[in-house]
Amino acid sequence: MNVKQASPGLAVLQRNAELENENRQLKKELLEQKLLLIEYKASTEAKLEEARIREEKLIQSNEDFKREMKKQFEETNRIMKQQSEETNRMMKQMMEMFQKQAQP
Repeated sequence: MNVKQASPGLAVLQRNAELENENRQLKKELLEQKLLLIEYKASTEAKLEEARIREEKLIQSNEDFKREMKKQFEETNRIMKQQSEETNRMMKQMMEMFQKQAQP
């Protein structure tokens, strides 16, 4: 009888040992998943920071480009205005010469 009474206790101990082993395995898997999540988060944050820096550089580059284009546009307009004034002055001189030649 003693063996029969010990047998259910032994089965409970074996089941308890199995559950503890399974629990340890699940905790290990959970820690591995947490580690993977932390690594993924760090990687994602690093990529986001790199993208933010690239975006800032692109914005700055675009602003620099717009300033340069405005400067070139203003310089082109200044040169065209000078050329127009010079052309008008020369036309006026030619008209004056024609008028002097046309007068007897």
